[in-house]
Amino acid sequence: MRRLTDETVLAVGRLTLAATELEYLLARIGAGQAGGDGATIFGAPGEPLRAARGVAQLAPLDRRGEFVGLVEAAGNYLVQGRSAVRAMWFESGVVDADTFDDISGLVLRCRDRLQALLDDLDRTPSALPQSR
Repeated sequence: MRRLTDETVLAVGRLTLAATELEYLLARIGAGQAGGDGATIFGAPGEPLRAARGVAQLAPLDRRGEFVGLVEAAGNYLVQGRSAVRAMWFESGVVDADTFDDISGLVLRCRDRLQALLDDLDRTPSALPQSR
């Protein structure tokens, strides 16, 4: 790994926090799949996304496409973030702060849109069912 500027290190930190916050929201979404235990989901690598995918499939039909799309976008942004961080170990990898901040912005906007969708669904009579 090459030497990083302070700005890049801070941007990696922002990305790490944003990605973790998104995974926490995915774990909360998926908590219905684990008997309401979001901590169990959050603590297992890859489990927040898997569990949220299952819940998204249970969304009301008129919002299901949007919900599934946002959960899949979340997965893609998390992969982009991991890939960008891993690129720091390759000579040809892009390791500038702008790259990390751009991905952080995508992650946070996705988190905000997922939260807004959840808030909207909570106000509807047909909230997300829990799996059996």
